[in-house]
Amino acid sequence: MAEATARRPFHVTPLMWLVCICMVGSVGYGVANYVVSGPPAQSSTVLVTRTISFEDVDAGGVLVRDAASGAPIALLGSGEGGFIRSTLRALARERRGWNLGGAQPFRLTAWDDGRFTLHDEATGRTVDLKAFGPTNAEAFGRLLHARPMEGGQR
Repeated sequence: MAEATARRPFHVTPLMWLVCICMVGSVGYGVANYVVSGPPAQSSTVLVTRTISFEDVDAGGVLVRDAASGAPIALLGSGEGGFIRSTLRALARERRGWNLGGAQPFRLTAWDDGRFTLHDEATGRTVDLKAFGPTNAEAFGRLLHARPMEGGQR
């Protein structure tokens, strides 16, 4: 009869514990650093930027103005511009959370890498619109080059 070989139970040495703790700690540090400081800086160049403001108008519409000149550049009727409206609602909710009014404009920027960003001047928050897909980003992109509407200011 063959003798049964005795197996030793698996033993974790203090060095193995130390290596595991260091690995988990470094991953945790990396995640915390990313959350606090944000993603690495992009080396993109600004192509065009425009400050814009939004105001509610009759029948559920939203009037978009060039903040520098005050000229209206777009009118989103009721049921139009769903992505623009939802983005603005989220930013307006954040402003209300900080007890900030809606007077400060937003800065819309096109970058040479194809991104569009919307920066809230009041809260300092920047939304990368490309993250929501090219169609949604282009909805804001059209506002960058929009000419003043006929009829002037309202």
